[in-house]
Amino acid sequence: MQENINNNITLQELCQQFYYSPSRFSGLFKLRTGYSPIEYFIQLKMQKASQLLDFTDQSIKDIASEFGFDDPYYFSRRFRKTIGVSPIKPVH
Repeated sequence: MQENINNNITLQELCQQFYYSPSRFSGLFKLRTGYSPIEYFIQLKMQKASQLLDFTDQSIKDIASEFGFDDPYYFSRRFRKTIGVSPIKPVH
């Protein structure tokens, strides 16, 4: 997942890598992590996006696009749901 953080991955693509059915893979993944595979992947994306917001001059729109979110408003809603705050650029 880390290697594909800037791409969108489907559950089917993940399952093919590990030779499991989607239901079996999801069950095992959730047992180990506490998250569904896709929620975990989104969590990784949002953590990385948070770092970019804090440490780069990239705009929210550019960061959203970098992580496969064509709609910056949807990205903002997912970010707020995952991180707990709205994505903002810190004032330096």
